[in-house]
Parts: sequence; structure tokens; C-alpha cells
Amino acid sequence: MSERDSDQTAQLKANIDAARIRLAQGVQGLVSEVHPAAIKNTTADAVKAGIDARVTKAKALVVDDAGIRWDRIGTAAIVAVGAFAVFAVLKLFVRALRRS
Repeated sequence: MSERDSDQTAQLKANIDAARIRLAQGVQGLVSEVHPAAIKNTTADAVKAGIDARVTKAKALVVDDAGIRWDRIGTAAIVAVGAFAVFAVLKLFVRALRRS
């Protein structure tokens, strides 16, 4: 075996070792990604981020840089009272119809 062949063999072995290491790292990364605990954590993080975004958006509806937006809170309160009144009247109406 010549020195050139020896160098090529050493280079091939180095390439194979490097490929083996990359493959092992890829497999390890894949295993850690599909592990049930990793999936659970990823899903939980995504849900928490979604909830945080919605809470921030909801807060922005009633609070701005100037403080609490009482106009919006008042509007929501009026709508809630109105809805309660409509349901109360409907309930009384239904009871009156049943008695007849």
C-alpha cells in the first residue's frame, strides 16, 4: 500500500467517522423531538403563548396608555344588563304562555 493510498484510506475513515457523528446527532435530535415529554412541553408552551396573546389582546380592549377605558367597560355593562333583561322578560313570557 502506497503512502497515497494510506492518506486516502485515512481520509475515508475520517469522513466516515464525521458522517457517523452527524448521523448520531441527528438521530439524538429526532429522538428528543418526538419524545412524549418534549411533545408535551412544546404543546404546553404553544398553548401558554396563545393564552398570553389573547389575554394581552383582551386587556388592550379595556386598558390603554391613558388608563382604564371606562367607556368600553360601561358599554359592556349596559350590554350585559340588557341581555339579562331580555332573558328575564322572555322567561316571564314563557311562564305566562304555559299558564294559559
